[in-house]
Amino acid sequence: MRRPLLLNGFMATGKSSVGKLVAAKTKRPFIDLDARIEARARMSVAEIFARLGEPEFRALERAELAEVLRSPGANAPVVSLGGGALLGRESRLDALDRAVVVTLDATADTILERVGDASSRPLLSGPDRRLRVLELLAARAGAYAESHARIATDRQPVAALAEQVEGVWRRDPIAVAAGAASYAVDVGSAILETRLPACVGTPSRTVLVSDETVFGLHGTRVANVLDAPLIVRLPPGEQNKHIGSIELIWRAALEASADRKARFVALGGGVVTDMTGFAAATYMRGVSWVGAPTTLLAMVDASVGGKTGVDLLSAKNAVGAFWQPAAVVCDVDVLATESLRGFRSALAEVIKTAIIGDPELLTLLEENLAVLMTRPPELVSELVRRSIRVKARIVSADERESGLRAVLNLGHTVGHALEAVAGYTRLTHGEAISLGLVAALRIGVALAVTPQELCDRVTRLLEGVGLPTDLHAEPLSDAVRLIAHDKKRSASKLKFILASGPGQVRALDLGLQELESLVLSLRGAA
Repeated sequence: MRRPLLLNGFMATGKSSVGKLVAAKTKRPFIDLDARIEARARMSVAEIFARLGEPEFRALERAELAEVLRSPGANAPVVSLGGGALLGRESRLDALDRAVVVTLDATADTILERVGDASSRPLLSGPDRRLRVLELLAARAGAYAESHARIATDRQPVAALAEQVEGVWRRDPIAVAAGAASYAVDVGSAILETRLPACVGTPSRTVLVSDETVFGLHGTRVANVLDAPLIVRLPPGEQNKHIGSIELIWRAALEASADRKARFVALGGGVVTDMTGFAAATYMRGVSWVGAPTTLLAMVDASVGGKTGVDLLSAKNAVGAFWQPAAVVCDVDVLATESLRGFRSALAEVIKTAIIGDPELLTLLEENLAVLMTRPPELVSELVRRSIRVKARIVSADERESGLRAVLNLGHTVGHALEAVAGYTRLTHGEAISLGLVAALRIGVALAVTPQELCDRVTRLLEGVGLPTDLHAEPLSDAVRLIAHDKKRSASKLKFILASGPGQVRALDLGLQELESLVLSLRGAA
């Protein structure tokens, strides 16, 4: 419970009652944001609306919330929000990143019953209060959906609600805000068998997709905690990430009469999560799915963001769809079975994420190089949590890669090309991205965007974890011919991601010929 707990939702959903009980049980401060605003303004909310107007009230609300979010972790409070406190998306995304947000829901009839005399509720003024409640609920539906959890409060005792809310707070999940498709990511130790069944729920049919290797390690115990799932085992490896494998999932689901209320579960690495998500996106025009990643790479990269798909010939992830999971469970204990090469390779994505949006993560990696490969659960949990938090923040702001999300491709343009040239076998994805990061940083230096010190620092860190950094030995001439297939290409230009400092990255449109020339020049770069 290192972050504040924010109870969000419509008026009369029980935020104050539940919040006070949670605060008392956890011995944390309780704050009613409206009461705090009234104390500072020296007038009631109704008076503020009447005298100053709603825009001024919202400005006061934002200022008070910003102060609350600065509360230290050891004394992080429980906060009851006004129903409109997180309607502004910028404020909402900030709250989702810096706090745990639980939305309390209730039906219109329950709300009206609890409100009683609405004289103190300026937003319900008008002849038809029920219609007004329904209008406001509809207008706020997208905002309320973007939370760490939603709990229905109709006919539930306050004590039971407080227990559920406290449970969410203690789990400290990470939220990916995607409107109605929002979801939470749980990170921790020994949580797979407890959290996964809760996330899967009770669909009409559960389809558990894994590969033969992972299923042999974890499949039986996972299948045992799910409700008689249909099991689909795929051949492992990137070389099997093609439409033929997707058809195996489709056929198995169809033969088992899985309908639109079925739920797919991806148990495996990035290849399995990418393919399961794509199969879910396309089966019956879209069914829900849950991710249970079993590799470090899948946890910090492929499991979050809703990018699903398969490779087509030499073009990596050329066919796919954006299809967010319903939930993701990252149990770091399963990483004990991952190969040393696989674990090490995934650190390239962790390092990339640190460069993009978490300078402290870069320092954490450098300070723990000596113990990193022993995979201490607390350290690994922190690496996974920090990486997912950065990615969730970016994906929430740009779900479909129309702008900001492109920064996640730092190192991927050259990295993907080298991975494809290597036939997806000689180099792992992470090894290719390590080389791609070195290429991107050196190109940034050549363009006077990246400081040489940053290039040297990251190269040392990559070498320190045992990842390749020597571009001289790589077939760059072959790789540049594949860059034209990059998904970020637009006509004769390509959006190339450059770093100007830790936590400072930007996209630059480069002509394909210029980029190819820059890549080829790396053969002689020191």
